[in-house]
Amino acid sequence: MHYFGKENKGGRWHKIIWGVGCMGVLVVLLAACGQKPAASDTNMLTLPALSPVEREGKLQVVATTSIIGDVVAQVGGDLIELTTLVAAGQDPHGYEPSAQALTAVANADVIFINGYDLEEGLLRTLQNTAEDVPFVPVSANISPRVLDGLPDPHTWLDPHNVKQWVENIEQTLSALDPENTAVYQQNATRYQTQLDQLITEIEQQISQIPPERRLLVTNHDALGYFADRYGFTIIGTVIPASSSLAEPSAADLTQLVNDMKEAGICTLFVESSVNDRLARAVAAELNFCDEVQVLTLYTGATGLPGSGAETYLGMMRANVTAIVSGLGKKS
Repeated sequence: MHYFGKENKGGRWHKIIWGVGCMGVLVVLLAACGQKPAASDTNMLTLPALSPVEREGKLQVVATTSIIGDVVAQVGGDLIELTTLVAAGQDPHGYEPSAQALTAVANADVIFINGYDLEEGLLRTLQNTAEDVPFVPVSANISPRVLDGLPDPHTWLDPHNVKQWVENIEQTLSALDPENTAVYQQNATRYQTQLDQLITEIEQQISQIPPERRLLVTNHDALGYFADRYGFTIIGTVIPASSSLAEPSAADLTQLVNDMKEAGICTLFVESSVNDRLARAVAAELNFCDEVQVLTLYTGATGLPGSGAETYLGMMRANVTAIVSGLGKKS
């Protein structure tokens, strides 16, 4: 992709933005994370009423993202046949389902979605494919943060919210398959215990970071729930939106560098599933730092095999380790 035009003030930023922005033109199905929802969408979601499924064999279950899929798998276990649409390592903001995926959707008994506008573009496609299949928001009964007037969909980055996910998933599977309610409840209880252990570990690790150093700069605005829970302040984001497909202006990037300089921040956190070119361009401008760190977090997807972040529990542990490493411990 070529850049045409004279280089002016901020021209170097414009070149970078143009190149990255054009890569995202063809992957807009899930850009709805940054679209304005109907007024009712800012209210708390609830679970739909469901009836038992009349089917021989396992429940056919679809999850939109790898994170939702992992949590559904913990509750459903061997009793369900699970298809996850957005695979590990993929950005949920830029996913287009294959014909094979749509076949699984058409045959599903239930489709688990985020609920707070993460997959609105994708949902239009899924709803056209599976008009009679119930869509269950895993974020039901979670009061959303509001970001620029929109509900923030990144609920899973506070593990307390994933405990609510587990309750919602267990209730849904039990309603669809009441004969196996006891097993779903047992699986859910076991996983809730693991989430409690995770929460304790996170609190212990975060306590190592002095409150005055709990300052975050991220690639896009995904860590709001995490920041609210654990006392962090988000100084700025490279992409000034909750969707990774949004595009910053040259002025946005210049302002971010200035804000980082004022706060003395020399660490940026980028997502494993999102292009980090802009973040690294920002890092190159931090001339006031003796050392600049660009560290990877798992936000929109679980990690690839061998990453140590293949599960929700693993990705959160990896994230906290990176954050503690990047921001420093108490002396």
